[in-house]
This record gives sequence, C-alpha cells and structure tokens, in this order.
Amino acid sequence: MSNNNTLPTPPSLSNETLRERILTGGGTGATRGSLTKVATRYSEFLQSLSSASNSTDVNTTTIQSAAAALETELSLHDLEIRKLLLSSQASDYNSKQYTQTLHNMRNTLKSTQLDIQSLTSTLITERQIKSNRAEYNALAKLANDQKLNPVRITQNELNQIEEEINAVQKEVKDVQYELCVKEKLMRCFMSSLGDLTTMLKEEEIRKKSVMEGSSKSDGGEKEDDMKVDQGKGVKRKRDDNDKGDIESSDGEDIGAL
Repeated sequence: MSNNNTLPTPPSLSNETLRERILTGGGTGATRGSLTKVATRYSEFLQSLSSASNSTDVNTTTIQSAAAALETELSLHDLEIRKLLLSSQASDYNSKQYTQTLHNMRNTLKSTQLDIQSLTSTLITERQIKSNRAEYNALAKLANDQKLNPVRITQNELNQIEEEINAVQKEVKDVQYELCVKEKLMRCFMSSLGDLTTMLKEEEIRKKSVMEGSSKSDGGEKEDDMKVDQGKGVKRKRDDNDKGDIESSDGEDIGAL
C-alpha cells in the first residue's frame, strides 16, 4: 500500500551545481538540517578561511564560529537523516500492516460469504422440513378426525371385492358357454327337423307313385328314383354343413375356454 503522505522526490543536482552553490553561498533560505543549509555553512567556513589566509591579521574567532556553525549544521543534518530513516521504517511497517490487514479482511470477507451461503442453504432446508412436517401433521389430524380404517383392513376389503368380481366374471363366462351350447343344440334340432320333414314329404310322394299303379313306364320309375336320389343328396349336403358348423363352433368354444 502506498503512503499518501510521502513527499515528491526533488530533482537530483549535479556535483558542479552543488560546488557552485557552496562557493557562492547559494540557498541561504533553506531549512535547518537540510543539505543546502550544510552547504551554506560550509561555504561560510571556506570564505572565513580564505579571508584569514589573504589578510595579515588572523581572526580566529570568526573561523571558530564558522566551524562551530558548520558542525552544528552537520549534527542537525544527521538528526534529520535519522528522522527520515525512522519515518521510512515506520512507513514500511505501516504499509506491511495495512497489507496484512487488507489480506485478513479479504479472507474474512470470503469466509463470511461462505458462511452466508451455508446458512442460506440450511435455512432453505429447515423451511422445507418445517413445511413437510406441517403437511404431515395436517394429514395425520385429518385421518384421526375422520377415523379411517387401517390400511390392512382396507386392503382386505379390496381383495374380497376383487374376488367377488372374478367370481361374477366366471359365472358370466359359464352362462355364455351354456347359451352357446344350447344354441348349437337348437341348430342341430332344427336341422334334424328339416331333414325329417323332407323325408316325410318324399315318403308321401313315393306312396302316391305306388298308388298310381304300375302303368307308368320304367322311365317314370327312373325319374322317381332320381328325385329320391336328389332328395337324399340334399339331405346329405345339409348334414355335412351342420356338422361343419358344429365342429367350428366347438373349436371356438374350446379356444375361448
């Protein structure tokens, strides 16, 4: 994390510029303890030495004063440097502390978000359980109020009803089978009755033929025989048809059973 209180770094000066300022005494308006102030004091000390070397009357007090001022300014500069170092160390420490605090806060935020998600899921589950429990209690209360029969008794009643239905269906099938058999017998009876009627009619025709006398020629007798044969053929054909119907009906009944 960057420190907002950090001052902008001043532009660096070349050695020639610093030497010129020291010799000319520039930067007299600098603050105490600054490098510019040290350079000013050093320039004053050099000027005092130069003046003392050029003049015959040496004033040691001026030189000592300039030296003392330079020494004091160097001590103040050293103090300012120490203060800057301590400030830099404090800033670095604060930056590390802020970075660690930010990292901890981010981790805490993630953990809090996970806890919120977990609690939300737990809340949804608890609400569902509560809803299911309320529904179960409502159904149990309804069953107790209506005094319904147990499931075992209800199942037994259903089984009895199913057995009765099966018995009725079996009786219906038996009655249908009996009706089918009686229908076939009735067909056989009607067929036999028809054959018997035909035979009686043929017998009457034959008797009439005989009563007419023997005056008829052999051709007439042959004609009667052909009629009789035709009647027998018709009867035989009816019998065959009736037998086929009975056999096909019996096959269908057996297949149905």
